[in-house]
Amino acid sequence: MVFGGGPVTAAVSRQEEVTTTILPYDIGCEPSPSAPAETLLQDGWKTYLLFFAVSKTIEETGYLKDLGVAIVECVNCSSAKIGYPNDEGLPEHSLWIHGLSDIESSISVVGCSSWLAEIRDQRERSAKRIWGNRGMTWTPDSDLDKHFVVTLKEATFECIAEELTVVEYVRDYDTAFAYVISEFKKH
Repeated sequence: MVFGGGPVTAAVSRQEEVTTTILPYDIGCEPSPSAPAETLLQDGWKTYLLFFAVSKTIEETGYLKDLGVAIVECVNCSSAKIGYPNDEGLPEHSLWIHGLSDIESSISVVGCSSWLAEIRDQRERSAKRIWGNRGMTWTPDSDLDKHFVVTLKEATFECIAEELTVVEYVRDYDTAFAYVISEFKKH
């Protein structure tokens, strides 16, 4: 099975006849396991996650390569949250027993997500309420949405978005903030 760029093995669990899957999602890097400072920036149109990034593989030196600050765009993000648990608290995350514990990557996508189902249900009910009274039908464009989980040093980030993509690696947070602010000013 391939998702986000490379071969993966799914971790699966059963709960109320729904199979929740946790799959690695490849964006070309991993959050640094030792450097906190993860930051979520969003306005009404765009969502970005910033973190110190490292290579996915160990270099000839025996270490992961420092890539700088990754600017990750959460494409068409409809919901995002960041906070507890940090790396020590991950065993208490609700997805831990569904396979989050078995994933080698810090970045994953959740299949059959109850959170994604809740967001889709809210969108559908809202569309029916708003557009149905006008004699119109409207289907929310949410089939492309996925539930992403990024485990970080001092927090866990989750979002509902179409994809996660690294738009750029920069040398420091000032440069990353400047990039995001320039993107926010475009709309």
